[in-house]
Amino acid sequence: MNGTVLGDRYQVQARIGSGGMAEVYRGHDPVLNRTVAIKILLSQWARDASFVDRFRREAQAAARLNHQNVVAVYDSGADGDTQWIVMEFIEGKTLHEFLSDGRRPTVVQTCEIVGSICGALASAHAQGVIHRDIKPANVMVTRDGTVKLMDLGIARLVAGPETAPQTSAILGTASYMSPEQAQGRPVDERTDLYSTGAVLYELLTGRPPHTGDSPVAIAYKQVNEVPPPPSEINSDVTPALDAVVMRALAKNPANRYQSAREFADDLERVRTGQDVQATPLLAAGGAAATQVISRPQPTSVLPPREEPPGSGRKVWLGVLIGVLVIAILTALGFLLAGVLTNDDNPGDLEPRALPSVIGLEEDEAIIELNDAGFSQVEVDRRPVEDEEDIGVVIEQDPEGDTVQDPDTTQVTIVVGRRPPSVEVPDLTGLTEDEARAFLEGEGLLLGDTVEEPSDAEVGTVIAQNPPAGEEVERDSFVDIVLSAGPSTVIVEDVVCFPFARARNTLEQQGLEVELGDPVTPNPVCPNPNKVAAQDPEGGTEVEMGSTVTLFTGLPPSPPGDD
Repeated sequence: MNGTVLGDRYQVQARIGSGGMAEVYRGHDPVLNRTVAIKILLSQWARDASFVDRFRREAQAAARLNHQNVVAVYDSGADGDTQWIVMEFIEGKTLHEFLSDGRRPTVVQTCEIVGSICGALASAHAQGVIHRDIKPANVMVTRDGTVKLMDLGIARLVAGPETAPQTSAILGTASYMSPEQAQGRPVDERTDLYSTGAVLYELLTGRPPHTGDSPVAIAYKQVNEVPPPPSEINSDVTPALDAVVMRALAKNPANRYQSAREFADDLERVRTGQDVQATPLLAAGGAAATQVISRPQPTSVLPPREEPPGSGRKVWLGVLIGVLVIAILTALGFLLAGVLTNDDNPGDLEPRALPSVIGLEEDEAIIELNDAGFSQVEVDRRPVEDEEDIGVVIEQDPEGDTVQDPDTTQVTIVVGRRPPSVEVPDLTGLTEDEARAFLEGEGLLLGDTVEEPSDAEVGTVIAQNPPAGEEVERDSFVDIVLSAGPSTVIVEDVVCFPFARARNTLEQQGLEVELGDPVTPNPVCPNPNKVAAQDPEGGTEVEMGSTVTLFTGLPPSPPGDD
């Protein structure tokens, strides 16, 4: 690719990196005289039409982001089968390179780095862009210490339905996957916060939260195992920072930080020595609870006091142990007698109070009902608007705190779930009315409409937000951008045209026309009613709506005039 010119503008220079989907080259933009990074999709992906389509749309989404901690996307396009994205060129090292050198930032530096990542994610999430591939290799630190988040334009692709067979494209980052991502479940912004928590963990400890012999083994641990608090590996980690890390790594998304800004605010509190909002949380899915507690003050250890000869302490200790042994044997005897004298239906249970499980998470509710003897539990799910009700029991039948027969009572619990989502259709090329009708047919609504210059047919959709393929809630709004036509136009040469015809020709090009002072007739067409000259001349490229001045010839002088 070296020496290639893309888009009749960008000069490809040396290759500076590669990944599973693309190669990155240093390039030069002669128009703005600046160095750029050019990402070129690998040929095996460029042949997949659906993948290329998503590549283009995601590049457009990333180009809309404007944040100091996000690598800027300047342009994208295709030259034949070559798909490319032009980005800001960054000189620095990735966190992966930094950690590979055996170095580790201080706790304060770590909070600042991850806080910057959260700032970038807050900007992306506000635009509806989910990264889905946060990892040290996608975070660059420049020479002046600025943190830059990369690959916002492509990360979404690896989770798209079109690439489901190519699972290997994401297995390499299993160490940073959220549990829901590892299980193939729908994800939202909180999956990025989990991955950011994994990066935070590695910066503090020198290793990811979970390691294993294979990506599959690591993914299993992401779902089922809680990592040790980082303070067990790095004694410099404070209890407050422990709490922040473990909250970000909560298995259940509802127990994590709910926004990147909330995550960043707690990191700033750690950095400045304030109390954090994070509190110890139960891991989801029945995993053991991870408690983050304050370290106790050092306790002085006194030497044991020697007992004087003949002390009765040992005697009383022997008596106490004897009493405990007798009590245990007695309890076992009663238990055995109960089993031997039970009737023919040992599984029958007496009516008892049915626990109220409203407000508990689904797994916790089922465990509590089973522990109370109610094993016949049916789960219904109902869409809810309140985020706090997702995954939580909002109703139960029979009602709690009523006396029921455990052997015959079926308990139905209603668990809140997200409203059903729909996939945003591709509106490219449709008119505004066609887009509105299409969206309504899919259960969506047309949002804001703006116009931008484009070579596409005037009045047709050239961009949309959310992008096509995005999963959104029903009745969500989709904003569109309509083509306003080209931003520039080549002025027609209308010299020697009759004035009326010349004006009509230029106005059809979207230009303004004004009549200048008469000039000497053009020798080629001396008729004074025809255009003798024009400014700007024909063939000139001008902005749409520019003014063209037309000059006609002088009328002939009356007879007898000198």
